[in-house]
Amino acid sequence: MSVELDATNLSVEGEIPSGLNGVFLKNSPTALFHPAGPGLPAEGAGKVHALYLENGVARYRNRWVRTAEYRTERAAGHPLAASCAGVHPANSRIVAHAGHLLAMGDAGRPYRLDWDLNTQGPNDFQTAFPGGMLSHSKLDPETGEMVLLANETRECRLDCLTVDSSGKLGKILSFDSPWPSKIHDIAVTRNYVVVIVSPFVLEDPEPRWRPVMGTAVALIPRRGSEQGIRWLETRPFFHFHVMNAFEKDHYIELQLPWYSSWREGAPLVGAELRRIRINLENRAIVDEQIDDCACEFPRINDHFAMRENRFGYAAFRNTRPGEQPAEGSFEGFARYDFKAASRTVHTLPSGEFVGEPVFVPAKNAGNEGEGYLMAIIFNALQDRTSFRIYDAQNLYETPLAQIQLPCRVPAGCHASWVPAQEVS
Repeated sequence: MSVELDATNLSVEGEIPSGLNGVFLKNSPTALFHPAGPGLPAEGAGKVHALYLENGVARYRNRWVRTAEYRTERAAGHPLAASCAGVHPANSRIVAHAGHLLAMGDAGRPYRLDWDLNTQGPNDFQTAFPGGMLSHSKLDPETGEMVLLANETRECRLDCLTVDSSGKLGKILSFDSPWPSKIHDIAVTRNYVVVIVSPFVLEDPEPRWRPVMGTAVALIPRRGSEQGIRWLETRPFFHFHVMNAFEKDHYIELQLPWYSSWREGAPLVGAELRRIRINLENRAIVDEQIDDCACEFPRINDHFAMRENRFGYAAFRNTRPGEQPAEGSFEGFARYDFKAASRTVHTLPSGEFVGEPVFVPAKNAGNEGEGYLMAIIFNALQDRTSFRIYDAQNLYETPLAQIQLPCRVPAGCHASWVPAQEVS
């Protein structure tokens, strides 16, 4: 995966749905030099894979995100220690906001990319702001506002930022974290930001799981000040990602894959989908299990972000005999119907694995669930990577379209769909 390449007029099996014009993007940390060692190189440089769909035609392109750390390591000609090159930023996710593509990571600033993946430089949102932005910003579909979090673990400080629809930084709320912890995602509703600080404590000489500390939950008013922030407590758990969060009656509901404990490098344990409810009147927190099977990389119809959603989607663990999936890959994907309390699972054939699936609403969709589920599929038996589009309401059916990609694409980290009109 070390080369940059372009491929046009890719062969399409089936038919790309009419009106589906845009780009499917995958950003993953990738080692600049080989051998890179086993597993996902979590601190590798960001490399973006793009599949452009236009009027039924598909083309592919990949490019490195040319951060300062990338240039330093590339100039050296060999891997550098973190103390020399720094942990690579902009290597986890792509977000479209204010006419730009933003390559996000859990360290440093986002980097702006143009439609063709050329790096335009770091994004400072037109003013100085704290470093260490998390990968998972949240976009408000009604206002266009973006909410971000910076996690400064050395100083036990959290910075909650808002960026308006034009890309200008609006507000920073800075406050103390009870202890330094790994945070990858946040939850946002119409009126609140929810930050979960798990007892996975970042301490020397190595991080430790300390369940006796419980879990601290910050409840941050989106339009308030630092004085309005409230800290709540609940039982110990860990999470990577949030499917969605919304307010209803007198509570906030979060949907997320839940881990009862976490250890770096340990096999996936837990990750069942759970519902967390925060009572805004008495500040009690309760949780209940939605599913008893493991899932990750949860997604929704983004038009329903921060609002009550009926449907959710996730990569689904369904281990097949004799197979050992790579980190970040799953054997299928699921559609959850929270109104009907049901799930539909599409299990891939033996030897195939999927990363994060992405839901894309159909053109002129009449309801929340009408649209497509897109994903990168890796066939380990044939060493081939394909891109597939499924009817999200009929996951048991064969894909509407399948496109063979010209190179291997990592399963790990995050995928995005960006309609053509969203990026200048």
